[in-house]
Amino acid sequence: MAAPRLLTRAKPWLPWAAVSAVLAVVTIRAILTATGGEPAVPLDDTFIHFQYAKSFASGKPLAYSPGAAPTPGATSLLWPMVLGVFHALGLGELRLVWVAWVLGFASLSLLAMETHRLALGLTRRPVAIAAGAMVPAFGGLVWCAGSGMEVVPFAWLLVWSARLAADQAEKSEPPTRAARITLVLVACAAQLMRPEGAIALVCAGVALLRRPERAWAVVPLAGLALPPLLNRLLTGQAASTTALSKWLPFNPYYQDERLWGALGGNLELLFGTLLDGRVWSAIFIPAGGRVIAWLALPALVFLAFRQKRVHRGAFVLLVALGMLIPASFDCMLCNRLRYLWPFAPAWFIALGALCEGIGLALARFTPHAGVALAAGLAGAFASQLSPSIDDLAHSADAIRKQQSSLGRWAKDALPKDAIIGVNDTGAIAYFSGRRTFDVVGLTTKSEPRFWAAGAGSRFEHYERMPRHELPTHFIVYPEWMAVSPLMGEVLTSRTVDATILGGKTMTAYVADYAPLLSAEKPLGEVKGELVDRLDVADLESEAAHGYALFWATQPENRVHESWVDERHAADGGRAGRTLDRFTLAVRPGAKLVARVIVDTPMALDVWVDGKKLDPLSASAQLDWQELALELPADTPDKVARVELAPPSGQTFTSLHYFVLAGP
Repeated sequence: MAAPRLLTRAKPWLPWAAVSAVLAVVTIRAILTATGGEPAVPLDDTFIHFQYAKSFASGKPLAYSPGAAPTPGATSLLWPMVLGVFHALGLGELRLVWVAWVLGFASLSLLAMETHRLALGLTRRPVAIAAGAMVPAFGGLVWCAGSGMEVVPFAWLLVWSARLAADQAEKSEPPTRAARITLVLVACAAQLMRPEGAIALVCAGVALLRRPERAWAVVPLAGLALPPLLNRLLTGQAASTTALSKWLPFNPYYQDERLWGALGGNLELLFGTLLDGRVWSAIFIPAGGRVIAWLALPALVFLAFRQKRVHRGAFVLLVALGMLIPASFDCMLCNRLRYLWPFAPAWFIALGALCEGIGLALARFTPHAGVALAAGLAGAFASQLSPSIDDLAHSADAIRKQQSSLGRWAKDALPKDAIIGVNDTGAIAYFSGRRTFDVVGLTTKSEPRFWAAGAGSRFEHYERMPRHELPTHFIVYPEWMAVSPLMGEVLTSRTVDATILGGKTMTAYVADYAPLLSAEKPLGEVKGELVDRLDVADLESEAAHGYALFWATQPENRVHESWVDERHAADGGRAGRTLDRFTLAVRPGAKLVARVIVDTPMALDVWVDGKKLDPLSASAQLDWQELALELPADTPDKVARVELAPPSGQTFTSLHYFVLAGP
């Protein structure tokens, strides 16, 4: 009896499964053709999940690489847990790619079915079917299903949660205990799959709040604490390193009006360019459709009220508006827009609502206009499938030739106790089996704030670190790393031309730490007892001296090199300065020394506690220079506010400040 009952329950899913199976075969065949038969994925981040899956399978959860402390770098906690089960069963290495493919395309079929079910009640069945068909027709989701990432499984859990919540909210009779538990579990799973799954918990909480047993509404809302609690339990840190590295509100350069400007710019990009099928979204979305997208959400709201399905419409709208969340990331455009696509199914339902609304308006003339329009939209998305799959295959081969190849090289060429500094941390860690030091900070929890600050701050941070904790080697994109003084002997490189990559050439170096601490003292002729020192770009030193960032940017935070008495020296600094303001301990008659770079001759005005002193005259030269000023005899012996400013309209690069006493 159980088998027939199971078959009956599975029957609605079978057509969607058949479509997804065909897509899986076509997609995987394209990848294997491009790679010469080797399973491969198009994102280095996929291997971050694989590496964390390995840690769960080994009983050392979230310990990213051998000998490393656990770190909260898994944006998705549930996905590596699931993959870890298969890894523990012996399906590790490249076999895990096949597991991720099976789960990805199975989730695609389930997502299509749930999208269809969620649309029912808002639209007629044929239009709801068309909305569901847009899921496998959409190249962005097919690309993500073949990527090995958590995108499609998360989208399925998110839409499933919204559908279960809508069903419970619309029923007149109280839901069964089993139904409530199912809703809570699915919503919590969505939250564990990605942080944006908080939307699922909100939908569940609202649905349960309407029932007589309102206490149940607290359960999904409590689920919001699951990811930080697990991170805290397993790593000692609640905040995800991904959020610290990539979320604009945590970025020191995006505060107040600059933050709002960045968010506004991302929203304009989303609604004006991406939804119009241009530039970054051109391979997935037919060009020129932004007006249709703009009308979709108002049509959804109209139809929800007309059909008296307010809760269902509200939940679909909430999921659709989840696409605004990536607008708060500093990497909204990366990885083929994968942060946006989990919310696309709700937009497909909204597009179905738009077609239904048009169909209602034209019903007097033709009864099938809405269905025809919805089917046409599904067909329009399907027309982009071929370039989407081609890009997926080309990208997977590019990752194989660059990051995966360098990971295999590191396994054979580097000693087992090597620590590899990386800025793409997935495949190199997965294939090398070596400990990694993630300069971006996704999988090394001490590093996010220094990556966000810029290259000069990373250099200064490394000066403070114990040498045994620093990488012995680097495998990086040189232009990303931007700390060339620490790049020693070149060991090998991989050059691949593909837009999915962070750079054309990734290079392996021996680390060279000779330049560290090479510029901690004045290098010019001025000598004396050190009273105080501000090391610009050193975040700890800046904080201790109240250094004002003003309108600083990450690209202006750089490492600068110089040769002093035939000695190679390097120092972090900030370019583009129109005003430096900070505090220093000063003394009467002491010398204030400023290490700066200017590109034109200028006089830098100096104030100490608001009193203007003689200017510092700087000559134009590519190298840095140290300018000295003797403080007046009436200068108080205290910590004072110091300001330096170039002439109006000019800028300078600030590297270091010293106060020296004595001859």
